[in-house]
Amino acid sequence: MKYPEFFLIFVLTAVTYELGFAQKLPILKKAIIYVLLLVGAFPLTILNAIGLSMIPALCVAVAVLAIVRIRRKVAKSWREKEYKG
Repeated sequence: MKYPEFFLIFVLTAVTYELGFAQKLPILKKAIIYVLLLVGAFPLTILNAIGLSMIPALCVAVAVLAIVRIRRKVAKSWREKEYKG
């Protein structure tokens, strides 16, 4: 197993979780989720090692979720301006 790829996959899955699915949770539940993300990074690393492009796919997921989050914030600020004005 290549450790830099494993940690990159773990970081990308964590960012994907935070951008798209995270909710306010107690610290213990959040720690459990990150442990499960760490465990889930193992099969993704294996799939990446056999030739499936997991890292680029996760980068696309992060980019799409970041764009969605930015668009939601911009739309919310526009709605607030229209409501006030």
